[in-house]
Amino acid sequence: MNKLDTAIRQALSAEDAAFLAKFEDQSPLHEALDTFSGKWGAMNMFAAIITFAMFGAGAYCAWNAINTADVRETVLWSAGALFGMLAVAMLKMYFWMEINKNVTLREVKRLELQVARLASRESV
Repeated sequence: MNKLDTAIRQALSAEDAAFLAKFEDQSPLHEALDTFSGKWGAMNMFAAIITFAMFGAGAYCAWNAINTADVRETVLWSAGALFGMLAVAMLKMYFWMEINKNVTLREVKRLELQVARLASRESV
């Protein structure tokens, strides 16, 4: 923490500090599960289902590429496996961006609340 954070925490009452404690950092699992709530929850659930389906398709293609004797079929199955794994990687990046967005939004909301409460205290 820096000096500004310390000054803000000292200015808050015990009630405000207890309220803000709810917004502290959460575990990575909790942050990942939070992506399935809110306005984009249904879309993120759909993306998670597609991620598992693409992983299964990629694994199936890789298995067939290994067990095929023909070179042409091996190349085609390998291309399918590559496509499936690239899709999984892109969807995982999407989820990491969603988690980052949620964490940043939570911090901004927390700061807005702190500023609003400090401004209401000073105006009294």
